[in-house]
Amino acid sequence: MEQSITQAAVHGLVQDWFTALDQHDDVEVLLDLLTDNGLVLHLPQGTVRTHEEFRDWHADMIATYFDEVRDLRDVRIHATSPLHAQVLVRVNWQSRMWVPPSASSVWVGVDSTEEWSVVLRDGKPKIRTCTVGGLTPMPGSAAPRGGEFARQSAAA
Repeated sequence: MEQSITQAAVHGLVQDWFTALDQHDDVEVLLDLLTDNGLVLHLPQGTVRTHEEFRDWHADMIATYFDEVRDLRDVRIHATSPLHAQVLVRVNWQSRMWVPPSASSVWVGVDSTEEWSVVLRDGKPKIRTCTVGGLTPMPGSAAPRGGEFARQSAAA
């Protein structure tokens, strides 16, 4: 029998997720933080529903973005049952971006809001759904307006 989901465990999941993304950890580290049942990630680059799609997304992201730093501005956790929690995360993300064949990289900085659904599996909280929204580019950022990050030119 699984124990109940806790605020501390979910907060640890949030920290582990963003640390692994920033450090470009092996994709298996990130997959261990995701459920495989009912997975739906609404990301600026598209929707991910399987671990294989996540592997592809991750490979594309670490080839495009580097020197990533995510600063958690706010994390709100609401347990909805002993096994489920809703999470609202406000994060500032800054990175360098390079898209071939550009001669150089550009700086990207955005503030965003993420809504997560977390489920307890094998005694650990895992992300079931995530919707990234409210993308607001920082002044001087090369981030596109409207949050559309799909394979654009770094020179744009």
